[in-house]
Amino acid sequence: MPYNVKIFRLNLFEWWAGYDLTSVKSAYQAETGMAMEDAFDDVEEVPQEAMKTLRIYPSPYAKESSTFQEELTRMVAEDRPFPCVFAGRYSLS
Repeated sequence: MPYNVKIFRLNLFEWWAGYDLTSVKSAYQAETGMAMEDAFDDVEEVPQEAMKTLRIYPSPYAKESSTFQEELTRMVAEDRPFPCVFAGRYSLS
């Protein structure tokens, strides 16, 4: 895993990247303003083996995709600041 950055599923719809769960939760709450009891549902770190199989599609109609591992490697190479949003089930546009 690049630079020990991990992916955490915070709820049924959102994954965030960061070094530890505590900083990810704090950043998520700061960005969304959601209360702790409303923000997180069955939080888990994405296992390493799942990083190679879970896929990200740039849009709901995209034919090309990348694995979570490929996307995380790209984000690290681009010097993205962590913690940050990683993926979501619904597009923002």
